Amino acid sequence: MRRIVGAMLGAAVALALTACGGGGGGDGGNTATCSPAGTNLSVAAKGFQYDTDCLAAPAGKPFTIAFDNQDAGTPHNVAIVDDQGNKLFTGEVFAGSKSETYHVDALQPGTYEFHCDVHPTMKGSFVVR
Repeated sequence: MRRIVGAMLGAAVALALTACGGGGGGDGGNTATCSPAGTNLSVAAKGFQYDTDCLAAPAGKPFTIAFDNQDAGTPHNVAIVDDQGNKLFTGEVFAGSKSETYHVDALQPGTYEFHCDVHPTMKGSFVVR
């Protein structure tokens, strides 16, 4: 009985940590699976996670990110950083429920990370090609 309770508790803790992790993937490296499809990007935050773990923009062109913060009363943003942690773009932090459109200057080709400055476990890969 004790083993069953311990196993159930371990599973519950793992599930809770996964739920709080938010946004999944992207180490800013080789796991990116998306490709640019234009200069108007969109991402939403809900339940302390992004609705995608990969965003992509064309290299050498300015683009927009329509950010929909669906977490009522909770501040989020979208920031883009390189593999050294240097910020390439920082969107305004704002509480939901609210949407903003960020205007981002052109970026050089590469794979970066996007994350929430307030909740760093919310992150994903950002591909520029």
